[in-house]
Amino acid sequence: MKSYKFILFILLTAFITSCEDELEIEPRQNQDSEVTLGTETGIVNILNGAYAIAADADVFGGRSLVSADLMAQTGLTSTTDFRWRGSYGEFRQMYTKSVLVDNAFVRQIYARNYEIINAANTVIENIDKVADADKRTRMIAEANFLKSLAYFDLVRFFGLPYEAGKQNTQLGVIIRPNAIYDFNADLSKERSTVEEVYTLIIQQLNDAYNGLPEENSFYPDKYAAKALLARVYLQQQNYAAARDAANEVIESSGRALSTTYANAFNHDENQIEDIFAIQITKQTGENEIVVMYASEGNGGRGGDVEIRNTYINKFTDPNDDRANFNYVNPDNDRLLTSKYTNQYGDVGIIRLAEMYLIRAETNFRLGTSVGDTALNDINLIRTRAHAENFTALTLPTILRERELELAMEGFAIHDLKRTKGSIDVNADGSELIPYDDPTLVFPIPLREMDANKLITQNPGYGS
Repeated sequence: MKSYKFILFILLTAFITSCEDELEIEPRQNQDSEVTLGTETGIVNILNGAYAIAADADVFGGRSLVSADLMAQTGLTSTTDFRWRGSYGEFRQMYTKSVLVDNAFVRQIYARNYEIINAANTVIENIDKVADADKRTRMIAEANFLKSLAYFDLVRFFGLPYEAGKQNTQLGVIIRPNAIYDFNADLSKERSTVEEVYTLIIQQLNDAYNGLPEENSFYPDKYAAKALLARVYLQQQNYAAARDAANEVIESSGRALSTTYANAFNHDENQIEDIFAIQITKQTGENEIVVMYASEGNGGRGGDVEIRNTYINKFTDPNDDRANFNYVNPDNDRLLTSKYTNQYGDVGIIRLAEMYLIRAETNFRLGTSVGDTALNDINLIRTRAHAENFTALTLPTILRERELELAMEGFAIHDLKRTKGSIDVNADGSELIPYDDPTLVFPIPLREMDANKLITQNPGYGS
C-alpha cells in the first residue's frame, strides 16, 4: 500500500546543490553532519534520500523521459510522431534542436543525477555504521544500482553515442568515484570517455546484481539490475550479452506481462509487469510525466505533448489496443496518450515487455532462439494487445514493434542513436539530422562550465 512506502522526506539530512550542482550534505534540526554520518539511521536516510532525488520531477519522476522523447522529434515538420504544444521554453528548445547552455531542465537533469551519485557514494563509504551484514550488502547494492541508473542517463544525454566496434574515446561525463563532503575544495575534473563510463556502469550493475536479493519490495532487486544491464548492453550493440540478460529476467524474475496493455500503466503499486518503478505518493509530489502528457482533468497541463497521426498510422491492425490507447482532451481537442492519467501513479522505468523486445531483437540479429524465437516473443506482445500475429519478421518490423509498445516511455532518442537513425527535418529526406549530430547531445550546463576549470564543452556549444 502507498502508506507503507518509504516517506521521501529526509529526517536527518537535506540535499542541496553546490555551485557545481552536486550533492552537499546539510543536516536539519541543527544536527552536525558528523552525527548523521556516524549513525545507522543517518546512513539509511541518505540512501532514502538518493531514492527521493531519483523520484524528483527533474529526472526519473518524469522530465528525463519527456526529454528523451522530445529530442527525437522536430518542430519543423509534421513527419515525427509527437508535437510539443506546451509553454516551457526549455522543452521547446529540445523539440526544435536549439538547446542553450543555460537550459534549466538540462541543468537539473545534470545536477540531480550527480546528487544521486554522491548520495550513493556517501552510503557506500559510511556503510560500516550499519550493524547487520546482510543489510550492508543490500544497501551497497542498491546504491550501485542507483549510481548506474544516473550514469547511464548522463552518458546518453551528454555524450555522443556509443558505437560498437570503435574505441569510443569521445567525451562522456565526469566520473566521481568518491563522495564529496567539502564543496569549498577545487572539484575541477575532465570528463571520462564514453567507453570508461559504460565500463563503470556495467561493473556497478554486476556488483548490484550480486548483492541484491531476489525480492526487495518496490526497491530494485537483482533482476532490476539484470534488466538495466540488458538495456545498457543493447545500447552498446552487445547483442549476445543483452539477449542473455533479458532472457534471465524473463525466465527467472517471476514477472509476467500484465493481462491487458492498459493494466501496465496508471497504478499506485507495482504490478506483475513492473521490474523497477519510481514510487510517487501524495506526500512526495506529482508524477511529472503525467503533468506533461495528460489533460487537466487527469492531472496534467492539457496535453503539452500531442499525438500526431504519423504515430497512429504506424499501426497496421485497427484492433491493436495500443493504437486506441489514447483520448481526446475535450478542452482543446488534442489527442493524448492514456499511458499517463494517474496524477500520483508510479513512474515505470523498466517493465517486462521491454525485456521481450530486447530478447526478440537480439535473437533475430544473432540468428539464435535463446529462451524462445523472436517471432514468438513479438507475437506474445501483440497478442496481449489484441493485434494480429505476424507470420514472419524483419528487423524493421521488430524495431517498429518496439516503437509501438514503448512510445512515450523515454526511449525515442536513445533508440534513434543506437540504430543510427535520423530525424527528417523537411519531410522529404532533403535535410536529415543524423544520430551522431551534436545537436542531439545536451550541452554541459553553463554553471558546471563556470565552476569546473578542466571540463570540455560539447561540440557546437562554445568552449
